[in-house]
Amino acid sequence: MKQYLELQPAELLTHLDKYAEESMPAVSQPVFVGMGGFKLQEEDHRIFIDLINKKKGGNKVTNKIIYAINTYLIRNRGVASDFHLIKDVVERNTDAIEEDINQSVSLPLYLGLLGTFLGIVFGLFQIAGVDFAADTTALNTAISLLLDGVKIAMIASFTGLLFMVINSGYTFKGAKSLVEEKKNDFYTFIQTDLLPLLNQNINSTLFSLQSNLHKFNEEFKTNVGKLGSVMGKNYDTIIAQEKILDALQKIDILSYADANVKVLHQLKLTTGRFETFNQYLTNATELVNQATLFTQSMEEMMKRTDNLNLLGEKIVSVFEENQALAKFLQNHYSALDESHQLITQAVNGIGNTLDESLVKLKEFTQDRITEVQKITLKEIDLMESQYPERWKKLDNLAFLETVNKHLTDMKMSTAAQIGSVANEVRTLNDNMVNIQKAILTRGSRKSSFKKLFDWVKSI
Repeated sequence: MKQYLELQPAELLTHLDKYAEESMPAVSQPVFVGMGGFKLQEEDHRIFIDLINKKKGGNKVTNKIIYAINTYLIRNRGVASDFHLIKDVVERNTDAIEEDINQSVSLPLYLGLLGTFLGIVFGLFQIAGVDFAADTTALNTAISLLLDGVKIAMIASFTGLLFMVINSGYTFKGAKSLVEEKKNDFYTFIQTDLLPLLNQNINSTLFSLQSNLHKFNEEFKTNVGKLGSVMGKNYDTIIAQEKILDALQKIDILSYADANVKVLHQLKLTTGRFETFNQYLTNATELVNQATLFTQSMEEMMKRTDNLNLLGEKIVSVFEENQALAKFLQNHYSALDESHQLITQAVNGIGNTLDESLVKLKEFTQDRITEVQKITLKEIDLMESQYPERWKKLDNLAFLETVNKHLTDMKMSTAAQIGSVANEVRTLNDNMVNIQKAILTRGSRKSSFKKLFDWVKSI
């Protein structure tokens, strides 16, 4: 997995577990045997590098040391590792921390001295404003204040010195002893665990190199044997060529030249024939190309013929449909003619009936009017003849009531008959209107079918 080794050591060490899992060889075929079973994997092409892994604990310095050593092991894989270089990495990191501690271990003493100076300065400031001439007790007070400042200074010096002794004589010494012990343990781990593994890797590399050299020697020996056989064949070829040259030297040069002249002459004749043959091949190629074009044209014509056949079939189907439509329309026209004749007969019958009814109504009305006129004239004549004699007889007025009643009955019967006749006339009128609408509807359908038939004929 060389692509991982081309990464930066920081990137490789940060995602070490991820890259180790990705570099695992793929499983080619799982085969289970017994309870545990095993897996057949592809050939392992990984490159193994021994690194240092921190289990737990540690600090920033140990992390830097382990990172530096692992970077060195990655950069110098396959090479004998130098213990002194690894030791130098550890010593430089620990010395840097120790130097930092040495510079700060005397800080409590300096702080104590600073407190001493501050205490003395504080006491001097306390007695600076005291007037010894005016007050006899001021001297005692000033001395007391100065002693208080000296006390503060001594306490600060003692405290600083105490912390320095504790840090340098106990804490720093114990930490340094612990660091030296841990360094010795780490160096022991490097010498007893890491370096043997690295040397073992080198030994395995040397063994692999030895096996490759042995394999190369065997293959080289085989190739040398093959080369010897090839050189032997070349030697035989050279001997045969030498014999041919000796035979050529023994041949008569003149006869050989004559034979060459004959051969050249035949070649010259053959060259002309070859030109004719080439021309023939060219013509044949053109003929084949023309035949190809003709074949393509014939294929196109066949396709067009197929299209014409399809068009003819469609025209025949359209013509058959037109014939069926014309037959249907002709039958429909016959039915329409029959319906028209029936409607005409019905209309004529209704017209005749209506005429007869109107004539009868006219005759009946005329007869009634004539009878009424006759009765009226008769009554008038009767009244004129009997009026002088029966002027004083008012009893005859009862006849007027009877006559009036008869006239009323006659008018009512006449009005009823006239109303019934009017209803019959209205019914006949409605029937005539419906028949006329039906005739108009049939006429419009007939005209539309006629137009459709004319359009079909035009098609």
